Amino acid sequence: MRKNRNFYLITGGAGFIGTNLIKKFLQDGHKVASFDNYSTGLKKNEQKGCKYFNLDLGQVKDYEFLAKKPDVIFHLAALARIIPSFEYPRQTFEDNVNSTLNILDYARKHDIKVVYAGSSSYHGGVYKNPYTYTKWQGEELCK
Repeated sequence: MRKNRNFYLITGGAGFIGTNLIKKFLQDGHKVASFDNYSTGLKKNEQKGCKYFNLDLGQVKDYEFLAKKPDVIFHLAALARIIPSFEYPRQTFEDNVNSTLNILDYARKHDIKVVYAGSSSYHGGVYKNPYTYTKWQGEELCK
């Protein structure tokens, strides 16, 4: 019996979690594309069979260049880490909140399901640092 093949879009696909998710989907025979700006993700993590796009999700809002509409978007991309978020609060907000808003807007327009990666730092209080606040804002946008 042939498996149902899906097309998945993974944001942050050159990071640790994204790379492992891509490996699994490719192993299962699915088509996969990745958006990553490589600020923390690594080129060496790229997997053969996945189409990678180097772009800034906080700035790029139109993803019509994709060959087809994804079945599901796994939104893992974020400017992570608490300490750097104090040093670069604006960049943290733009990368985390604007990118989520852009992905969700695209998904809404094309009726695509989104799986959002929140953060456990939320449990320490959403106003403790810019990173936690922006990840919480992403959760609120998803609602």
